[in-house]
Amino acid sequence: MPIDRNKILKHLAITLNQIAETADDIARHQAAITALNGNGQDAALAKKMLAYAEHMQAINVAEQLRLERLLGNAANDAADHANK
Repeated sequence: MPIDRNKILKHLAITLNQIAETADDIARHQAAITALNGNGQDAALAKKMLAYAEHMQAINVAEQLRLERLLGNAANDAADHANK
């Protein structure tokens, strides 16, 4: 089954946007934890939210790598087909 390069590129763009947004979320959670700790407040919920954001970031990065591999394989397949 042929790979639809345009769909993969579109999904990769969405994934890269999610990575950027999640990086912002992670920074915001880290700042909140620092502020809460500095004020002597409980940061447990902020830490859970940070852990979740970091988990989501790992998933997003794995998806980015998967899509990039698909694009690389598609390029290699096209080159192999052109050389035959």
